[in-house]
Amino acid sequence: MLRLASTLALLIVAPLASAASDPRDVVTRLYAAVQAPASDEATIPPLLGDALRSAIDAQRAYERTCAVLAAHDEKPHMLDQSPYLMAPDRPETVKVGLPATSGDGSWVLVEMAIGDYRWTDRVLLQRQGQDWKVMDIRWGQGGNLIGRLKQFSAFRCTASGG
Repeated sequence: MLRLASTLALLIVAPLASAASDPRDVVTRLYAAVQAPASDEATIPPLLGDALRSAIDAQRAYERTCAVLAAHDEKPHMLDQSPYLMAPDRPETVKVGLPATSGDGSWVLVEMAIGDYRWTDRVLLQRQGQDWKVMDIRWGQGGNLIGRLKQFSAFRCTASGG
């Protein structure tokens, strides 16, 4: 009887474990967090690859530093939107496609729209350990997340009035 219970437990848990490491599921969870009315930033870092998560953390710290250096009536150099989206507004619709996987890499297309304006982003994932992690986002409007973070970090904040 104990053996039957263990087998049943594996049959229940195994699909949950594989679903958590599916590239499409990772991308779906990322865009759900970005789309949430009050973006739940705490759910995003576990979905990101180590290098991308570090770059996002550094960008956030840099934003805080720039805000401290700016005068109270001055707008500091910061991203005014989610770093994961090229569009300034959240899309009204998001449709996550099926992954195109080869070895430890996978691309997932994400179709989005605001009104009649439509675009498709490509999300690059890579396996890190047992899990798929987001490594970069290539925006349909041009550019990519890694490039944007590099460009942002090249700007130098200075104290106001100096």
